[in-house]
Amino acid sequence: MAEVKLKDIADRIGVSTVTVSNALSGKKGVSAGLRENIENVAEELGYDISRYHRTLQGARIGVISTEKRYMEIGNSFYWSLYQQVVNAATERQSVTMLEPVEESRQESGQPPRILKAKAVDGLIVIGWMFAPYIQYLVKEAGVPVVLLDFRVRESSCDTVISCNYTGIYKMTRYLTDRGHRRLAFVGSVLANENIMDRYYGYRKALIEAGIEERRDWILEDRDLLTGEMQFSLPDELPTAFVCNCDLAARDVYAALDERGLRVPDDASIVGYDDYLPDSSVADLLTTYHVDTRRMAEMAVGRLLGKIHGEETQYGIHYIDGPVIERSSVRDLRIKTGNGRK
Repeated sequence: MAEVKLKDIADRIGVSTVTVSNALSGKKGVSAGLRENIENVAEELGYDISRYHRTLQGARIGVISTEKRYMEIGNSFYWSLYQQVVNAATERQSVTMLEPVEESRQESGQPPRILKAKAVDGLIVIGWMFAPYIQYLVKEAGVPVVLLDFRVRESSCDTVISCNYTGIYKMTRYLTDRGHRRLAFVGSVLANENIMDRYYGYRKALIEAGIEERRDWILEDRDLLTGEMQFSLPDELPTAFVCNCDLAARDVYAALDERGLRVPDDASIVGYDDYLPDSSVADLLTTYHVDTRRMAEMAVGRLLGKIHGEETQYGIHYIDGPVIERSSVRDLRIKTGNGRK
């Protein structure tokens, strides 16, 4: 037997799902007679009213990620993002449960344990997962799903993501506006869709500035199979490196230092994320700030809206952020005392 939804109750009575939601949750604006009618129809159809009351007071939010290494406590962008989800959920009287789902379990189509145990009312997926697995979850989970910081095409669920294309476009423009015309992009473009979007933001800024792209300055920053970060400087140095993330920027700093080169005197660097814990360059790097707080709030809000039956549409929600100026960029428009630019 199919699960009874708020829409089934609303259709039977001839009211909106919002009215049904307000009635069952005890909110104002619904007459006593209509409220009683809605509750009676809900019970007649077999709707679990006690469960709905619980979810309106809050919800049990499952959070899954690919593997433990992406959620390293205290030293991971995704761990920081998860903490923001916890904060946003707490503010909405909800609780979270975290479960890593290894790639082997994704490939074999095994559902998260928290789903099998029916321990959650909805799922937030943080970071990348195999597209077929996400499509499987959206179709078979039986609860709403929200993707956070990545997207999967043709999936009927909400996605909350930072402005990858716009963000790196801003950082590249930041450099070209300061006289840089020899710019390298640091990022393995085929690693994931986020990096690919950032690469095309970089290209747009080059085209606008009339700068021809150099293929030898599109530099890998990780092993495509293992995801391990790795970087080597090109034989001919650009004046600036546009890094797809702050971890890549950190590695560029280290590679330049090994050659005895200084930032920004010998080369400028910009990053993306504004998250680089326990690094000596964190306070030096000019970067794009990913607003994890707003992303988490949007993800939790969209998920709760689906759980409560108040949201029926889904889509991609982009969260923009500002450029954070620090000391890693040299302005080539300014001449030094010895005539150098």
